[in-house]
Amino acid sequence: MTQPSQTPAAGDASSSAAASSSAAAPGPPAHVVPVVPVVPVAGPHSAGSDVRDARLTWLIGGSLLIAHAVLILVANGYPMLAFSGVGPILDGVWAAALLVLAFGVRGRGSVVARRPLGVVALVIAAVVPLLSALLWWVVPIATWDATSALMAGTGASVLSLGALIVATVVIGRAGAVPHRVRWVPLIVLAVTAGAQVLLQIAGVAFANTRVVADLSGAFFFAAMLGTLGVLLLGILAVVFAPREAPRPVAPTQVFPPAP
Repeated sequence: MTQPSQTPAAGDASSSAAASSSAAAPGPPAHVVPVVPVVPVAGPHSAGSDVRDARLTWLIGGSLLIAHAVLILVANGYPMLAFSGVGPILDGVWAAALLVLAFGVRGRGSVVARRPLGVVALVIAAVVPLLSALLWWVVPIATWDATSALMAGTGASVLSLGALIVATVVIGRAGAVPHRVRWVPLIVLAVTAGAQVLLQIAGVAFANTRVVADLSGAFFFAAMLGTLGVLLLGILAVVFAPREAPRPVAPTQVFPPAP
């Protein structure tokens, strides 16, 4: 008896081919989770807070300079308003102004960009008047001989002047102060110190003549130049205090978009 043929029919062949192809084809790719970059979150000292701290530094330092100059002007213009403790108060206000401008608020807004040389110079200029006043209080100047008192006073003045020269040069070079006014402190110092030095030379040259008496008004004017210079610097510090950049405003759509 003849056995039936085992050759598959055409339909069966196509079905088996599809099955084999589906078995050999790879499955759908696995779901890939995109890697999202981690963006660091701004810390407590963001750009906005840095600007606010710098602005606060300039406002406080400038206000203290203005207060120092105004107290001197009031005391000289209205002697009845002066009191015995005005000297230490002036020295304290002056020291506070320079220290704030040197170190800044939370390290922001330093007019010398916290450069060590500028910071040290401002600290010296701030503490020398306080230490001199403390020295005169502990050892009254009346107990000193004339030569020692003159040398001590001159030494303190020279030290303060040298520190201020260094500090104003660093202010001009550090770039922390706007370009338009960064050299103003050095100019003010040069004008005021130059006037006083010239008058001192004239006083020594004409010590035994009647010219010295005529120079009393010039000495007073030279001293007022320094006070007015401090007042100007305080005003400039307040006016040019750093400000935050204005935030961009989202555009407003007036007309509907074209279809």
